[in-house]
Amino acid sequence: MQRLTAIFPLGLLLVACVDAPGDSAGTTDMDDTSAGTSTGADAPEVTYWRDIKTVLDAKCVGCHSPGNLAPFSLESYADASSVASALPGSIMAGTMPPWPPDAACGTYLHDRSLAEADQETLLKWVELGAPEGDRADAPPAPPAPEEIDFDIELALPEPYTPTIAPDEYRCFLLPWPEDQETFITALSVTPGERQIVHHVIAFAIPPEQVEDFQALDDADPDPGYLCYGGPGGQQSGGRVPWIGAWVPGGDPGDMPEGTGIKVQPGSLVAVQMHYHTYPGSRPDQSRIQIRTAASVDKVAAMMPFTNPAWVQGSEPMLIPAGEPRVVHEFAADVSNYLPLLFPDGEFEAGDSFMVHAAALHMHTRGVRGSLGLVGGQSTCLLDIPRWDFNWQGSYQLTQPVTVRPGDELRIECEWDNTAANQPIENGVLQQPRDILWGEGTGDEMCLGILYVTGV
Repeated sequence: MQRLTAIFPLGLLLVACVDAPGDSAGTTDMDDTSAGTSTGADAPEVTYWRDIKTVLDAKCVGCHSPGNLAPFSLESYADASSVASALPGSIMAGTMPPWPPDAACGTYLHDRSLAEADQETLLKWVELGAPEGDRADAPPAPPAPEEIDFDIELALPEPYTPTIAPDEYRCFLLPWPEDQETFITALSVTPGERQIVHHVIAFAIPPEQVEDFQALDDADPDPGYLCYGGPGGQQSGGRVPWIGAWVPGGDPGDMPEGTGIKVQPGSLVAVQMHYHTYPGSRPDQSRIQIRTAASVDKVAAMMPFTNPAWVQGSEPMLIPAGEPRVVHEFAADVSNYLPLLFPDGEFEAGDSFMVHAAALHMHTRGVRGSLGLVGGQSTCLLDIPRWDFNWQGSYQLTQPVTVRPGDELRIECEWDNTAANQPIENGVLQQPRDILWGEGTGDEMCLGILYVTGV
């Protein structure tokens, strides 16, 4: 099972190399009877078995294997050698494996990026003609990841086949089964049809909003309802907490130890499926696994952060048509607003808090974005220098950051609104137009999301 440590979005690939802990190495390859092994003094400097297989198994095979979303396999020597000439372009461009954060900003758990030495090894192997080497040099299978003891499984209500190409965003509402206050401490996904499931995001719909979201579902004649950028139009309003996400080849889905997100009885789980649609695709009925706890050491919450005036329109987040570089930024001390996120009294206005993970969200015209602290301290939390809507995620800091009163959160986003950077909607390439904040495909956002607890 491939899983992602992510507390929210959102996670297309042309060539998708991502971390795949626990994928067994060597089963297919050891049955490969291809020739070309080399031993002794004439052995190539770099070979598949001795040097390359370990890298591919660790960083690429999670997506590049039969039945997964990537367009070709890298699971065996025959697979890898047949496409070797296509690898350097993605490696040198830094687009594969997909790992958007800039290492100069900070360090994060489950880093999928290729180390410089591994990049050089892969490029050398291609330069040498992709030699196989000696099967006796095959690396041991990577250790299996620690199993998570999930206690809840939720499935989409019925199989669904997407019809909107190339991408369809559809939400499904699932009843929350617990009749007591519960804390989510881990979340994972088992895709029903891996070849079309690009990413999955789960939201907790609080009881007071259930009726509004049920109306969205009832109004759509197909299973679930269309959604984009969030779980449902203006109903979400930035107030619906994200509780987990998954992308192919991801990492174990546990949240920071001792923390969890509270879910009230009577809630719904809204599951946003991003389908990569293709002709002849089979129906999907993905399942979500959740680990819960009756209590946690630190109650966590998802903190959305943006300029409220952009959302309300009193200070429009205008992105003019045809402009190649439009930048908006906002900074504020949010410590006084913590009681809104923790209404049960875990926080008082002005308390310090800890940031454990960070994410950014824009739409398809985004170019780059950053999230950090200014004022009392200057700290980079997350910097995405090359924005890609299809590879969004939450990034768990290796060391949590304490935010104190006087520190200001700061977000900055940049967009390209020229003709060369327009989305395709319903098969039609859009023309540049003035853009404002909104939920739709043709709108934009500049949103930060933090996983926070008390100190």
